[in-house]
Amino acid sequence: MPLRLPRIYAITDRAAAGGSAASRIAERLFSVGVRCVQVRQKDGADRDLLEEVEAVARHAREMKVRLGLEADARVLVNDRVDVARLAAVGVHLGEEDLPAAAARAILPAESVIGVSTHDRTAAIRAFADPSADYVAFGPIYASPTKDVRPAAGLEALARVAEHKTKPLVAIGGITTERVPEVLAAGADSAAMISGLLAGGRIEENARRALDAARRAGPLGQARIFLVGFMASGKTAVGRRVAERLGVAFVDLDEEIERASGRTIRQLFEESGEAAFRIRESEYLAGTGSLPRAVVATGGGSFGLEANRATIARLGVSIALQVPLATVQARLSGKTDRPLFQSPEQLARLYAERAPFYRMAPIQVNLSGAETIEEASDRVLVALEGLERFPS
Repeated sequence: MPLRLPRIYAITDRAAAGGSAASRIAERLFSVGVRCVQVRQKDGADRDLLEEVEAVARHAREMKVRLGLEADARVLVNDRVDVARLAAVGVHLGEEDLPAAAARAILPAESVIGVSTHDRTAAIRAFADPSADYVAFGPIYASPTKDVRPAAGLEALARVAEHKTKPLVAIGGITTERVPEVLAAGADSAAMISGLLAGGRIEENARRALDAARRAGPLGQARIFLVGFMASGKTAVGRRVAERLGVAFVDLDEEIERASGRTIRQLFEESGEAAFRIRESEYLAGTGSLPRAVVATGGGSFGLEANRATIARLGVSIALQVPLATVQARLSGKTDRPLFQSPEQLARLYAERAPFYRMAPIQVNLSGAETIEEASDRVLVALEGLERFPS
């Protein structure tokens, strides 16, 4: 299977991060959804480097469990094939390092090997090398961490991209604002150092870079439908996800209340649940007029087969999973939920609807997500796994 690299490729640098160790940098990057980290550490003892790389690999495995990903975040070490083998990670090779073929003979077959190139001829040669899994090209812009070569520019990147047969990573001076243009020029991934680590604001910087890449790709053009039980966070999380993607946000319950001049409870009491579900389905179908959006659905809407078909036709559904105890705590003292009559009734309804939510193609467990930002991180990372969205 061809290698797929995340659109943001992070590189650790102790100086750019104010002296922080690579393992701590990686832990912070992983916590917000960065899924590819190269450890670059030119000084210090070999023993220390190995320990740092092993710690980064451990954090990558922890991220997989916490976010419910199918695969670990990708970890590579700069230059050092020996460390890569001992730590069971990938390696990135510069022009003066071992050739990719020599590294391939040392590393396990599944190890990822990337190579640096600085001109079109070298890039074409690297694309043809069966031992290399991806090709990095740069510097695209003047780099604050390496000042040894002139900037190649976007046009050179685009010319290199015409020849790519494997993932192309743009590197050198890439900031968040430049991420969309390097991706548009043909890069599959943007390697970043200072743009992620500057000022010690690693989480903030990384979220901005990730969101810039998401908006520039298929995810930024999608219709996303959040489904799940009442009080699972669909409205709060959905609104933040929409903000980060720069798309419209629609809460179906709020739209129905605004148009009818009635609360959801009043509509249930006046017309009954069956009539409400018909109205809800009509509003759901109406979201097809939006070219891109995040839509928070009602807790019961995904239980109807017709609604599931509508969502599948218009976009993608993503189920927010929260424990029943969390739902009960959030609903304690509330009177605006027409189907919340008692804790016992709530538990029965939770059990009845759970199988329907599991039909959603994407499942996000929000247990342990302490803030809306953390929850939105999990949703956005899960959505990145899809290559295409209905249009």
